[in-house]
Amino acid sequence: MTMHPNAFAGMLAYGMTDMLMSAGRVVAETRQARIQYAWATALASARGDAHQMSQIAVAAIDRVGELEEEVARLRRTLRQRTDALEAVAR
Repeated sequence: MTMHPNAFAGMLAYGMTDMLMSAGRVVAETRQARIQYAWATALASARGDAHQMSQIAVAAIDRVGELEEEVARLRRTLRQRTDALEAVAR
């Protein structure tokens, strides 16, 4: 039994997309674990030193600001993509 070339191409594209998404999830999880470990290590080493703790707090606040900017950018990009897809569908 042979498979239609378009069906095979679709299955291949699905498999590759699934593989890339899985790899992206693994990278994100690994990155998140590494970031959490770095913050935990910094906090543990600063325990008892108020100045160092305040520096870590400032760095954390700066990082939150960066992440909020990234979320806003991603939302804007997603909104533009959705608008473009809706325009094509019309």
